[in-house]
Amino acid sequence: MKNYVFDPNAKLAAIYYNGGKPPHMFRIHNDVTLFGLKSQLNQINLELNYRDTQRVNGVEYRRSSIDSVGGVRFSRMKLMNDDDDDVRAIFSIFGQIGQIELDASLVRFVEHIQQSLIHPRN
Repeated sequence: MKNYVFDPNAKLAAIYYNGGKPPHMFRIHNDVTLFGLKSQLNQINLELNYRDTQRVNGVEYRRSSIDSVGGVRFSRMKLMNDDDDDVRAIFSIFGQIGQIELDASLVRFVEHIQQSLIHPRN
C-alpha cells in the first residue's frame, strides 16, 4: 500500500492532451514557470504513453465562468511568456476557486516523423 504525502505546493489539474476527453487528473506543482509546466506535462504524457514521442508545444488555461442563464462557459488563455509569472498567477488565483483545467497541445519532432517513414526501395 502506497503512502501519499500531501504537497501544499501542488494543485489538482485536469489536463486535456490535444483536446482528448476525458481529462487526466494530476497534481501539478504550482510554483513553476511555463517551461517547468511544459516539462511536467511532458513527463506525465510519457508516463501515460511510454512510446509516444510527442512533446508539449503549447498550454492553454481553461477558465470557467457562469453566464446569466446559469450555463457554464470556458474561456481560454494561452500561456505564452516564460519570463512572466503567468503560471504562478493562474495557480495562486484560480486554484483557490476550483480545479485548474489545462489544454496541452502535443507535437511530434520532424526527426521522429522522418524515422517512422517507410523509404522506397531502389
